[in-house]
Amino acid sequence: MANFAAMWLEKDGKLTRPTQMLLGAVSGVRAPLLASVRVFPKDQNWLRFPWYAAAKGGGAFVMGDRIYAHRHFFLPEHSHGFLFLLAHEVGHLPHAERFGASGLGRSRFVCWAAGHYLRSALLHGKHAHRLARIEQEAERGRWVLRELVQATQKDSVFAHMKDEARLTTWLHRNEALIASLHKAYKGW
Repeated sequence: MANFAAMWLEKDGKLTRPTQMLLGAVSGVRAPLLASVRVFPKDQNWLRFPWYAAAKGGGAFVMGDRIYAHRHFFLPEHSHGFLFLLAHEVGHLPHAERFGASGLGRSRFVCWAAGHYLRSALLHGKHAHRLARIEQEAERGRWVLRELVQATQKDSVFAHMKDEARLTTWLHRNEALIASLHKAYKGW
């Protein structure tokens, strides 16, 4: 993986502890799921998902306890964009969890998600992906992170991401703001 990936990821693809803490706060995803997920370039999955272009809003896909992302997110110039993408993608971990992390479980989840998007296509037409219930749920993390970064520009979260203790203090200091952002989320 690219050198920058060490900002958010360990060498084995697991999220760093500060990344887990931030993504948990903004997405509401439970800590054990964040601790077990691994992130890889998309060419390392058997379906080569995602097939849609990162430039069109795509760029990552969850399969069980793994997130596969477009390779351009592993480049230094996309590090912040990658964190925002992860804030969305971890929101799919609870969806995938009920199917398990085995090969069969991951396959079942892919089929379930495909069915979910097909149903959304019938209901929402060209807006099927964005308006799918599972996308609305997952988008909470990215939306809360975006609003949080904007509201705390003078004391940016990015300045605290290399130190777990500093990030813990920052998250406590902004706990009420984060809670209010979760309440204010109306959907994508």
